[in-house]
Amino acid sequence: MWRAWILAAALVAPWAVDAAEPSGTITILEGDALVYRAAGRVHAAEGLRLLPGDIVETGASTFAQVELAAQSVAQLGPTTRVLINASAAGKGKPESRSLYLMDGWAKLSGIKRDAAAAGPGFDTRTPLVELPAAPAVIVMRTSPTEVSLFAERGDLRVGERQASGLPTLVLVKAGDFYRRKAGSRGVVSGAPTAAFLAEMPRPFRDSLPLRAERFRDRPVQPRDATDFGYADVEVWLKAEPSVRRSLMQRWRGKAREPAFRQSLVANLSAHPEWDPILFPEKYKPKEPPPVRAAALAANRPASAASAP
Repeated sequence: MWRAWILAAALVAPWAVDAAEPSGTITILEGDALVYRAAGRVHAAEGLRLLPGDIVETGASTFAQVELAAQSVAQLGPTTRVLINASAAGKGKPESRSLYLMDGWAKLSGIKRDAAAAGPGFDTRTPLVELPAAPAVIVMRTSPTEVSLFAERGDLRVGERQASGLPTLVLVKAGDFYRRKAGSRGVVSGAPTAAFLAEMPRPFRDSLPLRAERFRDRPVQPRDATDFGYADVEVWLKAEPSVRRSLMQRWRGKAREPAFRQSLVANLSAHPEWDPILFPEKYKPKEPPPVRAAALAANRPASAASAP
C-alpha cells in the first residue's frame, strides 16, 4: 500500500512555479538572504516577490521584512529559515496561506490586522507548535527541539503538536511568554526571560512601515545564486512528511546529481518517498511468469499436435 502511494506521489508533475500567484514581497532587507525556488535558489532583494513554496533563508546578521497577503507581516531575524505557502491552492479551493518556520527568529505582526482584508490571514507552523491566524503581534524563536514565544499584542491559542492525534491547545494572553521543549508540555509565564530579550533582534523592537505599495508596479527580477547541495537543505528533506512531499516534487531532478543522489541513498530511511525516484526499477509492473511448454501443448488443437 505505502509503495503504491509513494509511487503516485512521485509521478505528480512539479508545480508550475512561474504561473503561481505571489504570496508576498520582501520589502526590507538588511544583509544577505537566499530564496530556494524550484530546483535552484536566487538572491533575495527588496521588491522580490515570493511564490508559493519558496524557502527564505537569512544570513547570520540579516534582517528581512516580508509583507504577505491580508496585510500580514513577517519579520525575519538572523539565521532563519521559513517556508512560504507549503502547498498551492487547488482548483475550487481557497488559497493556502501558511508559514512553516523551521528555525530562527520571527516577528509576526498583525496577522490579518485588518478585518476587512481579503481572505484569511496566515497560519504559522513550527516543528513543535501551530498558530492559527489571529489579530496579534508575536515574537518567536524556534528550532526543531524548542520554541519560545512572546505575545506582544493580542491573545492567541497555541496548538502544541503531538506525535499523534490533535494538538493540545494552550491559551497565551497578551504580555505572556510561552516556552516549550520537545517531549514536554509548554509553560506560560508572565514575562519573557532576560535571555530572550537580550538575544531578540533589535529591529523587532521598532514598528516599521509597510512598503509593499512602492514595489507593486516594479517587481524585481531574481538574480541566480550558486546551486545547492544536500547539506544545504538536509533539515527540510528530513522534516515532517507534509513538508517533505511538497519539496520532493521540485527537487526530484537533484537525484541525477551524483553527490546529491549519494546523500539521498545514505539517508533514505529519513525520507522514504524518494525511493521510487532513486530506484524506479523496483516499482515497474512485474512480468507474468513464462508459460510452460507442457501447458501450452495441452491447450493446442489436436490437428496442430498431429502435424509433422
